[in-house]
Amino acid sequence: MYTLISSKDNPTVKQAHKLLGSAHERKSKRMYIIEGQRLCGDALISGAAIETLFFTEEAQARSADLIECLAAEAKNTVMLTQELFEKVSDTKTPQGICCVCKMPEDNAVEIKQDGRYIALENISDPSNMGTILRTAEALGFDGAIISTDSCDVYNPKVLRGSMGAVFRLPVFHTDDFPKFMQECKGRGMRPIAAVPDRNAVNITSVRFFKGVLMCIGNEGAGLTEDTIRSCGEKVTIPMTGRAESLNASISAAILMWEMSRGK
Repeated sequence: MYTLISSKDNPTVKQAHKLLGSAHERKSKRMYIIEGQRLCGDALISGAAIETLFFTEEAQARSADLIECLAAEAKNTVMLTQELFEKVSDTKTPQGICCVCKMPEDNAVEIKQDGRYIALENISDPSNMGTILRTAEALGFDGAIISTDSCDVYNPKVLRGSMGAVFRLPVFHTDDFPKFMQECKGRGMRPIAAVPDRNAVNITSVRFFKGVLMCIGNEGAGLTEDTIRSCGEKVTIPMTGRAESLNASISAAILMWEMSRGK
């Protein structure tokens, strides 16, 4: 069974609209919104906690099986008019399916002492964040450590860019990134600072064992000096061209690939 909503003043629709545009709202309610057949289907397969399913009559005609499966897992199922669906949509051509999901508990899984992690300090671009998380999950990393001043991993653009990785990759947040690296080092782990410095160690010459955290910094400013000092070890990607640095997500992909090759 589903509820039919046609009023833009409906509180359920208003709440979903707020989740779409506000990181503060998502954090305070511990909810986020995903959209589209592929992402909603991925959430279903990955076991994400679905609170509310929204769909249109047109979407039901196209994707009846998916909507039936999503409805079986959702606590609430709502049909919206096409016009009203646009209130809970973030895309130019909505597919007519979206879900409000419950966030997992922060840092619910412990850091593995022998794990491989990507650590992101003040990554501000949602497209970069999504691509990095997607790459980390694809390469079998054990999780991502993310500073609280980075963009929200439940931003709709991050969710789309991650291609569902957010559902499967453990994410750990910290409001003191340098201290977190120090604590990991104290546990026998190996935090490494990635820097655009020709004097740093060439990434291709590094041997990787267990318990490594590769730290990537802000798109413009890089890692903070406090984090670089906390890590101690510095690596760089050798470049023979005239560019001074690489895009953060490209750098992260190269570094994570090198870490994977060294398993």
